Amino acid sequence: MVVKLFILGLPGSGKSSVARYIRTYIGDIGWESDHFNDYGILQRMYRGDIEDKQFKPAAHGGFDVLDLSVFDKALETLADEVQKYNTQEQKMLLIEFSRNDYRSAFRYFNQDFLQDAYFLYLNTDIDICKERIRERIINPSTEDDYFVSDYIFNAYYHQDDGRCISDILASDFKVEDRRVKIINNSCSLREASEEITPFIDHIAPSYQLARRY
Repeated sequence: MVVKLFILGLPGSGKSSVARYIRTYIGDIGWESDHFNDYGILQRMYRGDIEDKQFKPAAHGGFDVLDLSVFDKALETLADEVQKYNTQEQKMLLIEFSRNDYRSAFRYFNQDFLQDAYFLYLNTDIDICKERIRERIINPSTEDDYFVSDYIFNAYYHQDDGRCISDILASDFKVEDRRVKIINNSCSLREASEEITPFIDHIAPSYQLARRY
């Protein structure tokens, strides 16, 4: 069986760290996982934009988006990839992205795909997100430690409807409230895990969790 978990929030909210934590946690109970995000898609689009019409170089080897419609194109590609994913193995798919308008973003996915998925939104203060990004550039430790500029926060992420994600999913896509979890991730991962772990226990079948005891 395949379980689908969306991990959402602003850049710097801790999505990739939480994804790594979840992959380790479920690995201990016999689940494999695959991790999808749209950063690699955007990066390929940036490298292909040789005339700098849609992107521009940013500090620390990063890039900024000039044509904000590329966010939609990247998400469309991501949605296509995960919706075509097919396996007979027991796996959890972790689907990670940031958007400023989740109501529009979810329309790139089939409603059937969304209705049996789960959603974890990391509600994080924007100043903390920016500080985490500065820290990970100074001391990078994973391939996910990429730069996000103040420009893109001001141009794109100045609005964020993620705090209303439960209402959006329920009203527009008929997703049950029990499938959605919003946590405060302005804290440490250890503190956040106290809310994340019970949600993952709720997602994974109980007979698998029994292996832990």
